[in-house]
Amino acid sequence: MFAVYLVLILTIIIMKSMKLCLCLYAVICVNSLFAQEELGDGLLFSQFENGVVVFKKGQSIPALLNYFMIEEEMLFVDNEKNVLALDNLSDILYVTILERRFFPSSSGSAFYEEINTASGSFYIQHKSKLVSQGREAAYGGRSQTSSASSLNRLYNPNSARSSELKSTEKFIQRLEHYYYMKSGNSYKRFYSAKTLGKLFKGQASAIENFAKEQAIDFTNSDDVAKIVEYGFNL
Repeated sequence: MFAVYLVLILTIIIMKSMKLCLCLYAVICVNSLFAQEELGDGLLFSQFENGVVVFKKGQSIPALLNYFMIEEEMLFVDNEKNVLALDNLSDILYVTILERRFFPSSSGSAFYEEINTASGSFYIQHKSKLVSQGREAAYGGRSQTSSASSLNRLYNPNSARSSELKSTEKFIQRLEHYYYMKSGNSYKRFYSAKTLGKLFKGQASAIENFAKEQAIDFTNSDDVAKIVEYGFNL
């Protein structure tokens, strides 16, 4: 049975070990240059955790998994200890990591985490970017004139952006979270009471009033869960 699973993995997953090793190598190099900035490594979990890949055809394959927020790729460790990325996401129903469930996006290029409330669920897209804090200037200062670059990736062989990671320039990691409701087979993004209200047809005014009364902060996932639950119960 294990051999069957191994063949299945090899036939539905395109190996990206070279690219990902370069990504992880770049993470190590950047952290050594800018350790004082507490960059982080772009991974959602602090280490690879036990999880399961569940396919639409019914197969379930256990694996060590983690989510790389910079590339928005679901990573796993194979039997040879290589770090690879799941591909052919259209074949995957969802992935679980430590009892948290992640679903492929509509475009099939990322995973969204499902957040359950008492009456329904919504989804979070986890993203990470590197943002320049400027280059060293005279007298220990830091110039912001060249700090407009916002790096989406630590390493991209098809982009010159990797050359911007210079020892004289400091970067910090910026985490971004986007919220969605699922409608049929598609995900509808919301970022305010007004945009959420449009997804609960006929309840926009009630949701906007609730947001004002409760001082809902849409950068706080607990607050988002609270107002989504309110919407489900209208």
